[in-house]
Amino acid sequence: MKNILVLAYQLSPTKGSEYSVAWNYVTHMSRYNRLTVIYGVSGEHLGDCSEMEEFAQTNVLPNVTFVCIKPNKWTNALNWCNRRNFLNYTFYIAYRAWQKQVYKAAKSLIQIEKFDLIHFVGPIGYREPGYLWRIDLPYMWGPIGGTNSSSIILAKHISKMSQLKFVFRNWVNDFQLKYQKRLRRALKKTDLLLTSTSENQQIFKSVLHKDSYYLPENAITSEIKLNRQKFIRKGEYHFIFVGSLIPRKAVNILLEALTLIKNKEKIVVDIVGDGPERHTLEVFAQKHQLQSIIKWHGQLSRDKAVELFENTHMHVITSTSEGNPTTIWEAMSYGVPTMSFDHCGMHDTICDRCGILIPIHSYEQCVNDLADKIDGLLEHPDRFEQLANGVIECAQKFTWNTREKILLSCYDEAIKNFHNR
Repeated sequence: MKNILVLAYQLSPTKGSEYSVAWNYVTHMSRYNRLTVIYGVSGEHLGDCSEMEEFAQTNVLPNVTFVCIKPNKWTNALNWCNRRNFLNYTFYIAYRAWQKQVYKAAKSLIQIEKFDLIHFVGPIGYREPGYLWRIDLPYMWGPIGGTNSSSIILAKHISKMSQLKFVFRNWVNDFQLKYQKRLRRALKKTDLLLTSTSENQQIFKSVLHKDSYYLPENAITSEIKLNRQKFIRKGEYHFIFVGSLIPRKAVNILLEALTLIKNKEKIVVDIVGDGPERHTLEVFAQKHQLQSIIKWHGQLSRDKAVELFENTHMHVITSTSEGNPTTIWEAMSYGVPTMSFDHCGMHDTICDRCGILIPIHSYEQCVNDLADKIDGLLEHPDRFEQLANGVIECAQKFTWNTREKILLSCYDEAIKNFHNR
């Protein structure tokens, strides 16, 4: 049993995305190791740690010690604009200041206790490497991602301001990847790097000459099951989107495709999530007489959102950029196939046995192909069950039981690499 110092900025037993990535890591890897987990947020903003603090008071997680690093006055001042939803990019300045606090706290911890390894678990983005790599201990980082650019093709019909942000983000991303000195120093001291997609793996190798192992940042945590009753009830087929209604998720592409399908009487589309794009999307749906086939659920708790997969036939992702969306694993755990564009983490996870991947050539082609694929399923509904059976088979590769063994092996290799270095 190794003693591991873990950095996981976002941590929560109830939330999805980055929070669940860290939480699933802690709950699974603490079965084999003692973990001291440094974190900075369980709520919405840096320093909002009340949920985890209350959880720790009433729940004992064996082999785990939680250490919340609250932002000091300077870090809070740097995060002032972001907390008020103004100049949100200033968060990264505050986050870097918080990472310096983490470094000081970690140095104090290693003076008190002996650690075998440091593992920087999250967030998944590579842009802020923190400072723990400076400590003279075996160091593992990842899975990380974010090196890939957002698809400008898929962003064609969002607002001009959102398009400009995507272009700016892609430019900054390329610049940081090539010229950020601290990133290069951190990678040099990283004894084992994990990358969340094969695309990120290739970019780290080609641009930064750093080898890594491909490993998605999350995995299936629950029992894999399939409600076969939904295939008996013919004539109505449920498609689902789960996520924030923001430009990056490009839900407008799904709505445009729905205007083209021929079999509207056979489809129900559940849209779970909220965000600044919701009003625009609802206006579009009303204008094109789609309201009768769309159910707007708004923001739901993770448990209630996942329950909808029980009667869902197809999960849809239209994002311009992703790592590996948590919803893929949740859909897989219910035997639900995924339809997505062929890029990002979806390219690695989805195959023709467990889903449908659509190539990206032009915006119009993407919309038309999405509509054609939906119509094809509605006209040949037996395909839903065939794909669901494929999901049950493919899902076995993405369970946390499989992932535990991989990470344990990575720890040993990281320690070996450290001593060789």
